[in-house]
Amino acid sequence: KPKYHLLCHAKLWIQRYGILSNSHVETEESINAEIRSSLEHTNQQAPSKDLAYRYASAEGLRFVAQGRV
Repeated sequence: KPKYHLLCHAKLWIQRYGILSNSHVETEESINAEIRSSLEHTNQQAPSKDLAYRYASAEGLRFVAQGRV
C-alpha cells in the first residue's frame, strides 16, 4: 500500500538534500523493452542463459568497436 503522506514531505527533502542524481529511469525502461523482445527469440529452456550470452556478445563487440583491445 503506497504511503501518500510521504509525498507531503518531498518538497522539504528536495530543499534540504537536493534532487537525486540517479533518479532517471528512461534507460532502465528501454532495457526492459529490449529484454522482453529478446525473450521472444529464445528457446524458453534457459532464457537467462540466452540473454546473458546475447548481452555478453554485444558488450564484447562494443569493446572491440571502441578500440579498447
